Amino acid sequence: MFYKLLATNKDITLTILRVTLGVVIFPHGAQKAMGAFGGYGFEGTMGWFTGQMGIPYFFALLAIAAEFLGSIGLILGLFTRVAAFGIFSTMLVATVLVHLPNGFFADKGGYEFHILTFGLAIPLILKGAGSFSIDDAIAHKLEK
Repeated sequence: MFYKLLATNKDITLTILRVTLGVVIFPHGAQKAMGAFGGYGFEGTMGWFTGQMGIPYFFALLAIAAEFLGSIGLILGLFTRVAAFGIFSTMLVATVLVHLPNGFFADKGGYEFHILTFGLAIPLILKGAGSFSIDDAIAHKLEK
């Protein structure tokens, strides 16, 4: 089962999708987890998620972890399927709870950015990390 979670082919296309999604999501996760890039940090974000949004603490924690740790995992190619699923799930919830009422366009607070994250995450969930990934290295060792 662990092998199946990590197994991938050496497809450079998956690598490009993985690194792109990781690099794009990382600043958002760093805002929430550390207050970097003008973010509110962990306490501020948790306060907004649990207070303003009414999201239970555990799920708010998962959202922050998905964006911050998940983006790092994607960049490194570590637990790619799990990281991509976490980011997909977080973006889906953000789309439904926040962005859907604002329409399509991102400059109006809409959901177009989220559609792009879905398009990057889904192939990674289905096919894995691609080449130049820790997942591939571990799976290769497990295979032997």
